[in-house]
Amino acid sequence: MNTELRNLAAKGHIEIPGEDPEQLAKRWIDIMDKWKLERLMLFGSIPGDEESVVKAVQAFPARFTGMFAVDPNSNVLMENATKRMKEDKLKGVLLYPSLYHISVNDEWLYPLYNLIQECKGIIYVHFGKLLMRPRDYADIPPMTDEEFSNPKDLIPVAKMFSGIKFIIPNFGAGKLAETLLTGQECKNVYVDTAGSNSWITEHPDKPDMRHVFQKFLDIFTPNRILFGSDSGLLPRGYRYDIVDNQLKLVQEMRLPIADIKKIFYENMAGLVDKE
Repeated sequence: MNTELRNLAAKGHIEIPGEDPEQLAKRWIDIMDKWKLERLMLFGSIPGDEESVVKAVQAFPARFTGMFAVDPNSNVLMENATKRMKEDKLKGVLLYPSLYHISVNDEWLYPLYNLIQECKGIIYVHFGKLLMRPRDYADIPPMTDEEFSNPKDLIPVAKMFSGIKFIIPNFGAGKLAETLLTGQECKNVYVDTAGSNSWITEHPDKPDMRHVFQKFLDIFTPNRILFGSDSGLLPRGYRYDIVDNQLKLVQEMRLPIADIKKIFYENMAGLVDKE
């Protein structure tokens, strides 16, 4: 490990994985078994890292489903995406419009959407505040452009490509009203509950998590809300505190057991297993 990586690991109290994706996958299998998790969605969150996701999914196809991030400005965008979707059988892509300074509604992306729709894939689109902890630890803050962080930009896209299931993570990461409006307009837009949702502390309305959950239940219904743990960094591993806190919250809200099952298992299982 070079000095730069060592410093990054020390600063973030994180473990730098080895070069063998299968070994890393086995580590996560052990973690999944510990917490009795059936399956995880693996994200290759940096363009170019999708090969490691492919190898992990191929090694443990019953335990992992794979997604990969794309650089939407790349000239080999379609060539690579076609290979990953059709040959490697990954499930879909991650888009970061504000990071790559491109609107989700840019026509340049329409061929990608056609591909994902043809493959019955899913697309995670990150709006709102973008936190990328490993980049922070490396003192490489993401150069984001707020102009491209509004979920409402997704409305015409979701209507045009109605065969795609779009997922907005982190309850919209601060774009609360905009995400709710998008979900109201487009029934193929889902939201995930991922992570600590630290955006709440900076939101002008200062909503609590109960209020956030209730708002999304009203608009998205339990059928379009997906639990997300935002796990990823080792040695922390699976963020059981997130699932524990959110489960306790929906139980306190007296959500029916059937709805809790949808949010924490069935909705994502349905998206992953759909062919």
